[in-house]
Amino acid sequence: MNRLILSLIACCLIIVVAVPVRAADAVTANELKQIGLAYHNYVDANKGKPPAKGEDLAPYLENNKKLVDALKSGDVVFVFGVGLLDMKDGTSNTVLAYPKGADKEGGLALYGDGSVKKLSADDFKKAIIAKPKDK
Repeated sequence: MNRLILSLIACCLIIVVAVPVRAADAVTANELKQIGLAYHNYVDANKGKPPAKGEDLAPYLENNKKLVDALKSGDVVFVFGVGLLDMKDGTSNTVLAYPKGADKEGGLALYGDGSVKKLSADDFKKAIIAKPKDK
């Protein structure tokens, strides 16, 4: 009886471990909000200058390895080089970051004002994505 129970538990663990996690599901809404807050703190501390790379946000993320790595690896797509005034349609209407794949499959989106919303794939197609000044 004990062997049967142990075997069932082992099978369940294998199934749970084997289920792949989509990149779009790997980052939580709270983590995107932390990135948004780090962005605003960086911009404030640098007289309006936007961050150019993930490492710029690291001190404002308290060097949270998971979030910094997600920014550096592209698991979180962040539009670097965009200042608050570059968001001509307003910060509450402009997507600044999202988990990789969310633009195709739907998922969370970080807006320039720091809010996070869940968008469908169709909503992402209609969304205003931030653009750096030079593009």
